[in-house]
Parts: sequence; C-alpha cells; structure tokens
Amino acid sequence: MIRTFEPNNALHKLVDYIWIVDFDFLADDSREDIIMPTGQIHIVFNYRSAYKLAEEKQETMIPDAAVIGQMKRAKHVRYGEQLYQIGILLTPLGFIQLFHLPGLELTERIVQAADVDPGLEELYRSMLRSENVEQQVTLINHYLLHRMALNRKDTGRIEAMLTYVEREYESLNIVSMAQFFGISVSSLERFFKKYIGLTPKAYGDIVKFKKHVEDERLRKDIQYRYYDQSHLIKTSKKLAGKTVKELEQQQQELTLEYVWHGQK
Repeated sequence: MIRTFEPNNALHKLVDYIWIVDFDFLADDSREDIIMPTGQIHIVFNYRSAYKLAEEKQETMIPDAAVIGQMKRAKHVRYGEQLYQIGILLTPLGFIQLFHLPGLELTERIVQAADVDPGLEELYRSMLRSENVEQQVTLINHYLLHRMALNRKDTGRIEAMLTYVEREYESLNIVSMAQFFGISVSSLERFFKKYIGLTPKAYGDIVKFKKHVEDERLRKDIQYRYYDQSHLIKTSKKLAGKTVKELEQQQQELTLEYVWHGQK
C-alpha cells in the first residue's frame, strides 16, 4: 500500500525517493496520521478524497498539489475515505537547486505547488492522465531532470554545511561548526536558516532523531543517545507526536507505522 521508488541516478543528491500511497478505502479510525519532520521538503500530489491539516482543534484543507516546507514539529493530518497520493521527497539541497528558493520562505508552511513552480501543476495534471504508476514515476523524473538542467547554481557552501551537520549529528556543536567554516555563530545560523529554513541545531536534532528512528539497529540504543530519558521523551513527542515507548507499538497512523515497522 506504501511504495517507494528510487529517482534517476542523476538526481540522487536532490531527491531521496518518490513515494506512492494507495488505499481504496480507509476506515474512519485509520484516517488520522502524524507527519514527522525529516529535514526534507515534500511535494505531494493528491488524487482522491480531500485531506486536511488538523492542528489545535482547527482543520485546514491541503491543496491537491502542494509543497510542504521544513517542519519544526510533528503535524497531524486527516485523510478522506479514499487515499491515493504521490510524493517527491526532496533533500534541502534539491529544493534549493531545483527551485532557487530559500528554504526559509516555506518553513512551517504548506503552499500551492504552482506558487513554487507552475510546472508542478502541469505535472499533477499529466500524471492524472497516466495509465500506470511506472508512467507517473517516469513523468516525475523527466520533470526533475528538466528543472535541474534549467537551474545551474553554485550551492557548494550550503552543501558542505549540510554534510557537516549530517556527519556530526550525534554531538553537533555550533561553535565548532562556525569555527570550521571560518565565520561567526550568528553568520552561520543566519546563512543556514535562510537556505535550509531551520537553524543548524534544529536541523541537526531532526537528522539525529530520524536516523535513529529509521535504522532498526540504532533504534535499539536510542535511549543512550540522549542526555536523559526526559530529553528523549520531549524530543520524541515534538518530532513524532508520541513517546518512543508508544511508537514501538502497532500504529494506526500510516506514516508512523511505515517508519517504524514497514520500511524496506
């Protein structure tokens, strides 16, 4: 019901994977979901029942062709009776290179895909006319390769910073990071936040939790990777909506169930 596809080889730094969720019928008690912050940008195409962001007793309709920016905490969504969605999971570098937009413009925001690029709306309609999943994935790859060819931009500095955080996430020290790049802490945080949409510390916290959650081997020792149990509980509640102990149980939420129990 949840499938993932590798992007074209030329896109491997820009796209983590393409995903498809397909359910002909969702019972009412299976329509709630929790979307975790992953440090990535989502492009989501919805083809069946409308779905909503459900936050603080208020529901907001999500566009059928949407771009979801960097999230700082878990988001609650509610699906309709039928669910067929296709998503593109962009790396932070991928979003910058493909669209030339600073990540900060989309932090904690869900926007119409056409507001980022009108070509995304055209892609949405083209995939609607496709005969099968393989054609849809091919159209996505063609679109992304075209965007990559159009937008040649020097992103070496931000790529180096992303690599640094993703390498040092276990014990990331912002002062040391600033010294490594030969700039002040304030300059580092301002530059990183502009392009990624989060501070290096916030991004590092998300990367750390994500890596331990998605890797079953690392997950077994997750309690030893945080200062104390209270810190782990607080982080887990913020980024996944539940404690680690709760996440170890069977999940009604599609995304959490896939992350914890269904990944390849």
